[in-house]
Amino acid sequence: MSENTHPAPEQGVMEALQLAGRIIIENGGETYRAEETICRMGQGIGLTEVESFAVPSGLFISYRGHDGLLESSVKRVHRQGTNLTKIDQVNAVSRKVTAGQMSIQEAWEELQRIDASRGPVASGWMILAAFLCAGGFALLFGGGEWEILFAGLVAAVVQLVGLVNQKMHMQWLVTAIFGGFLTSLLPHFIIHLLPGVSQEILIAGAVMPLVPGLAMTNAVQDTMRGDMVSGLSHGTQALLTACLIAGGALLSNALVRLLEGGLLG
Repeated sequence: MSENTHPAPEQGVMEALQLAGRIIIENGGETYRAEETICRMGQGIGLTEVESFAVPSGLFISYRGHDGLLESSVKRVHRQGTNLTKIDQVNAVSRKVTAGQMSIQEAWEELQRIDASRGPVASGWMILAAFLCAGGFALLFGGGEWEILFAGLVAAVVQLVGLVNQKMHMQWLVTAIFGGFLTSLLPHFIIHLLPGVSQEILIAGAVMPLVPGLAMTNAVQDTMRGDMVSGLSHGTQALLTACLIAGGALLSNALVRLLEGGLLG
């Protein structure tokens, strides 16, 4: 359906509900939040028997429309990243629909605008955030001024590489491996320039922005709510990401040992 098309009321309902749930899941929201948003929006416009089942890779929606017919759909979801602003905007749309302040057509158009919008933070700010995050953790781990500075610089370089990978449409697993590789490799060169710098603190601080904290949090939340499918899915994603980061670090250590063994000289 075209972005500029104004759907008929019954036709636009399913599209709006699907889009609301998809935006939430694609941008790092919990599956229960997507289910609750879909049900609240459906009930807010007078639908009955509204049911939603969400998993990290799909949406299942059914409801009984105003004509008495039972409608159902299945929507494939592809995880894109983390954008909590979009989730908050979808929640705002849902609240307006539930309160009767926005029609389903207006909600559908607003959700399309949210889906097409870019993140609120420019790439440069993301790099600065990685620098500050890594530097803060290096300070927390007992590092001095040099550890704080270089841990931040390493994390900034890793974040820059990650942004380039996104623009090249590479899979997240490639970004995780590259991140772990650079996070371990760059400190090796730094300690050769400044022998007094702690390599362990550099690596520990620089790797923290890569840790899949949101996936682990969602895994715990979904499991405690009894949603075992989503909980296991998020938990597996977090575990796999951590393993890929560690694998990249091991590759870096192996490369350094080869270089120190004199293979280049």
